[in-house]
Amino acid sequence: MISTFVSCYAMSGSSCLRWKMAAPIQRGTDHHKTFGAKAYLALYYATPEGTDEEGELLTPYLKEFHEIFNSGRLKPGSRLLDVGSGPTIHQLISASRFCTEIVCAEYTENNRAEIEKWVKKDPDMHDWTPFFKFVADLEGDSSSWEACQSYLRDAIKEVIPCDVTKPEPFAPRQYQEFDVITTSLSLETACPDRETYSAAVRNVTRLLKPGGTFVLIGVTNQTFYTVGDYRFFTLPIDSNFMREVFEKAGYVDINIKSFPATNPENNTISDFDGFVVLHACKAEI
Repeated sequence: MISTFVSCYAMSGSSCLRWKMAAPIQRGTDHHKTFGAKAYLALYYATPEGTDEEGELLTPYLKEFHEIFNSGRLKPGSRLLDVGSGPTIHQLISASRFCTEIVCAEYTENNRAEIEKWVKKDPDMHDWTPFFKFVADLEGDSSSWEACQSYLRDAIKEVIPCDVTKPEPFAPRQYQEFDVITTSLSLETACPDRETYSAAVRNVTRLLKPGGTFVLIGVTNQTFYTVGDYRFFTLPIDSNFMREVFEKAGYVDINIKSFPATNPENNTISDFDGFVVLHACKAEI
């Protein structure tokens, strides 16, 4: 590893770039070694407007989260499980007004560390201020963004390891059923095939109360996204497949909104053609 690393720096810039781009697609356990949490945050989450290359992505789904969680689905004192949090917390801002307990479940240690830094106000934490201000504007009180941060910090009770490809994703931890489960841009990057994706939804669903809400943000027909010098695998799926998965997992009132990618012709850091916001209700027993 050391000799290869040094030899890359000994090359000319163009040769080194070709070497980097020739790296195999990263997947599965590769994330522990090559996924740079800080590089990911710097590229994709500097502002709610996201990246120039990907176009508009974050602001529409922040608006959707706001609408879903302010629709009466979540009652004060609710418990929420966020699956595949990555190093991010923006997806939880709108829910934090209603939740007294949020558990963030994430595969890689580096990503979990970024969430914990933010909760503890570590000087090295990512700056989510623009996202809180954006959501505060949606809430109709632009001055409330600092209070929103306090709500979320208080609500996040645990940041735990998980592996959605396993039959027991959160083992050895045991939890009572949650009122709501969320997952954003995660299952399609974690699951190697459609069978695993379907099983992951079923396995996670066991921790949702009957009548509880599942909210999912997912990209469609993406095969890769870029972090630093590496491209990471994404399972290409569409909204029809997602609907089928949730129907078979026992959900009703499945609502799916589809949004086309706004800059696909100039996007070199990923290749999604759109994204969906899905929310559904777990059928009552």
